[in-house]
Amino acid sequence: MNSNDHDMRRQAEAERAEREGLAPGLDPDVDRYRLIVRALRQPLEPQLPADFAVRVAQVAMRRNSNRFEDVLVSLLLAGMGIVALLVVVPALAKAVQTMASMTLPPLPWHMVVMAAICIGIVWASDSAWMRAHRDSRWP
Repeated sequence: MNSNDHDMRRQAEAERAEREGLAPGLDPDVDRYRLIVRALRQPLEPQLPADFAVRVAQVAMRRNSNRFEDVLVSLLLAGMGIVALLVVVPALAKAVQTMASMTLPPLPWHMVVMAAICIGIVWASDSAWMRAHRDSRWP
């Protein structure tokens, strides 16, 4: 006798025993299959709603939010921003004045054009390679 046939017969016996409400304990193999039959007949646990995580996060945020701390942090950040502007703006103005009086050396335009052409060739070859190997698995 094949073990698959043996299992099928035990399953059929377990289903019949469950239907007829027979007492367990006659055959331990059938009793194990009866447990599986009972588990499969139980309704599935209800599924969580799609926005469950959002709801939990909102409840946690409402519970943990403290109005006084939020206002205090906002005021401190605004104050730090104002102080930073007062310190940075004069330094920026001085740097801009220094840069305005500078003269730049002439650019070697032939080198700039060659660099642009090289960048274009590399970009085009990379794009072509990516299109050709789009479906292959690349780590």
